[in-house]
Amino acid sequence: MEKRNIIIDCDPGHDDVMAVLLALANQDRLNILGVTTVAGNQTLEKVTNNIRKLYTYLGISTPIASGAAKPIIRELITAGEVHGKSGLDGWDFPEPSIELDSTNAITFMYEKIIEAEGKVTLVPMGPLTNIGLLIATFPEVKEKIDLISLMGGSIYAGNVTPYAEFNIYVDPEAAKIVFDSGIPIVMSGLEVTHKAAITEEEIEFLKQTDGKVTKMCGELLYSYTRYHHSEGYTSYPLHDVCSVMYLLHPDIFEYKDLQVEIDTSNGIHRGRTAADNRQWAKYERPNTRVLIDVNREKFIDILFKAFAKLNEMCK
Repeated sequence: MEKRNIIIDCDPGHDDVMAVLLALANQDRLNILGVTTVAGNQTLEKVTNNIRKLYTYLGISTPIASGAAKPIIRELITAGEVHGKSGLDGWDFPEPSIELDSTNAITFMYEKIIEAEGKVTLVPMGPLTNIGLLIATFPEVKEKIDLISLMGGSIYAGNVTPYAEFNIYVDPEAAKIVFDSGIPIVMSGLEVTHKAAITEEEIEFLKQTDGKVTKMCGELLYSYTRYHHSEGYTSYPLHDVCSVMYLLHPDIFEYKDLQVEIDTSNGIHRGRTAADNRQWAKYERPNTRVLIDVNREKFIDILFKAFAKLNEMCK
């Protein structure tokens, strides 16, 4: 099977880390050209430090570039209440020794895409600032991007507002550039990510292992889920993992092909990913494959096997 070229754009972030780990465990199928960072779950400095700390701890790495420190137009909003002061609370990582390959994610991505043999898949897991700027600055890259598999949005209800999901809400102008680009999009929105959930028992299982990666994941996920636990949740969405999982196992997902529009207004609908979801609605050219369901048991099994594989790779 031919490897898929990918670039991961993220704001680590607990669920970002789980998604990156899934990709790292499957490098026989995914050719990771690089990982870029964007401000979102925490400030750019913190999320960039988090990927450097993770790679230092694992002893394996990919090229890294830091990107946008704020949205294209708006002021930055972070999710520190969910991910903690560092953006990755819950595990005592060593000080990072992995250095950045670039501090300009836009030119970094452009060069990786242009130089790649074949087309490239972009995998954004945070606000779409870097991806929007890439497409706006170098529109010629669109010809070499075969797919954008992103985590963001919702066609039913939001989380940061009644209508908007966090990643799209933070930078709706960037999201509009991406969704209007003509590049095929697979959207892992809240309707599927809330079904891609991990239970307390599964987190406890990871915590009780002695594997370098599995135990780390258990402790990180325990810390990450305390915010949602206080709200009464009994299982916890692993949002960003869906964007990588779809590339590896699209067969475990259900989807609808829809025309998704981004609301860039300043009112209650800011950041809404609006789609006509009525049964009789017909689209001549839908721009987005919206994932709506996942086989949770298979999802968790594949993810846990990836963590176990990394235990052996990272001894």
